[in-house]
Amino acid sequence: MTRHPTFSEIAWPDDPLNGNAAIEWASAITVQVFDWTWRAFDTLYANHLGAVDLTQPLEQMERDLVRHHFTQINVLFAKETDGFASFTPFHEWPEMETRSGPSAKPPANDIAFVSTDSNQRWALALEAKVLPTKGQLSEYLKDVNDKFVGGIASPLVNAGGMIGYLLCNEAPAIFIGIEKQLGQDLVPINDFPGRPHRVSLHKRLKAPTLRIHHMLMTCVNAIPNG
Repeated sequence: MTRHPTFSEIAWPDDPLNGNAAIEWASAITVQVFDWTWRAFDTLYANHLGAVDLTQPLEQMERDLVRHHFTQINVLFAKETDGFASFTPFHEWPEMETRSGPSAKPPANDIAFVSTDSNQRWALALEAKVLPTKGQLSEYLKDVNDKFVGGIASPLVNAGGMIGYLLCNEAPAIFIGIEKQLGQDLVPINDFPGRPHRVSLHKRLKAPTLRIHHMLMTCVNAIPNG
């Protein structure tokens, strides 16, 4: 099958003089991205999640949490940048780089932070999963392995994030379970002391080596940044 370019690939071509430009961009924004992600969750928890019993049967919980989390990220972005920044947050961002065909719907990231003044194909992706218990990690790990390590999410950059919305107060045990399944230690990050925030490192076949930030955000019976 002949593969034709997208409008984006023509408008924002790769820079032959700086093959690391996308990586440099992502490295420069990473701390800000995850700071907004954490503080947005704090606000969502304080204003809404803390008053709702999320252990009861609820429909579309994951999508619902992501869209309201994104709304709070957008509020912080607008407040702290006046709407002007070198990148902007998006909900359900279609990742054209890893499209499978000319008419197939491309994969979408739950949340993405996209360059606005350099190359608008550059996107730092976040994926989110609800984790009811420490033993229910399969869907979370599927996103890690299939989307991120597989090169579908964050295909042009060196960073991405996994959000675990916890319906239990077992972040340490969940980190241990993720470490066991990934076969590597999760490393704390100095920029977010006291947060349940760890990093894993992954080599990819057709994409830059990736640092995945694992953020476990407890939705019940806990203070988010405790």
